[in-house]
Amino acid sequence: MNCKNNGFSGSAFHKLFWIVANAYNEYVFGKAMEKISEYNANATAYLNSCIEQWSRHKFDSTVCCDHNTTNFVESFNACTKPFRDMPVFSLLEAIRSWCMQRVGARFDKAVDMEEGQLTAYALKELEERTAESRLCYATACGGGEFEVRDGHVNFPIRLATRSCACEKWQICGIPCKHAPRVIYDQRMNPHDFISPWFKAAAYKLTYAEHIHPMADPSQWPDFGLPSIQPPTIKRPSGRPAKKRKRGANEPKKGKRNTNVKCGKCREFGHNSRTCKSGGTSATGPSTSKSGAAGASTSNGGPNTRKRSKAAA
Repeated sequence: MNCKNNGFSGSAFHKLFWIVANAYNEYVFGKAMEKISEYNANATAYLNSCIEQWSRHKFDSTVCCDHNTTNFVESFNACTKPFRDMPVFSLLEAIRSWCMQRVGARFDKAVDMEEGQLTAYALKELEERTAESRLCYATACGGGEFEVRDGHVNFPIRLATRSCACEKWQICGIPCKHAPRVIYDQRMNPHDFISPWFKAAAYKLTYAEHIHPMADPSQWPDFGLPSIQPPTIKRPSGRPAKKRKRGANEPKKGKRNTNVKCGKCREFGHNSRTCKSGGTSATGPSTSKSGAAGASTSNGGPNTRKRSKAAA
């Protein structure tokens, strides 16, 4: 959205932007930025001003997190959608109840986890990358170094430093698809090469506390304090809004986008029914077919002959 506000948009730019954003190493990042420079040099200058905030290859490797979107925030907003039309106190109480249930389930799960056990997310990622590693070929170079061939590209790997040339292993903390090929060839356990942030000890520490149940407000102790009344305001007409307010440059939900092409004037942004230019439809295969159909009807086809015989 920030790029769009600065005048950089389009399907080509959108595709190149996500290639740059998801790049784990400098090489892929540079190649994609070169293509963006060919598309628009000003866009490259704008993107280079804040690389650390959105490009994965600039993320801190000690954090072991490669998320470059706000999907978790959108998920939270979706969960609070049924409570948005409530008063502030009722809204906060509904959110507290939802968080208490969610954290409580993870608290019970953390208690039952064994020492060294992986989280569900890490285990799923490891299984997917292990399946992808079957198409890779590893060559031992000595000294704990290996060369893994993935298609037509070679990737050096060092098990001692837990590093791969693709740099995905260093950023996310879980072995990339090249590492399992080496780990299994050396008869090692891939769980030993995953960051401690994805193991039971960190999970238990994260959910060591849970939200305790709370009594109804009518059962709270009385401290003799004056009760705060809500402000006297007039309730607006209509139903309270539940949908979030979209930005000025965001497309309206349910509205047609600019990719719709008119069949009359051949312009984008509207269709032939809402066309105001008054242009005529271009001649094409459909016109020729209708003309042929009309000619066959006027000359009398096989169906016409059958009708005339039946009438006789």
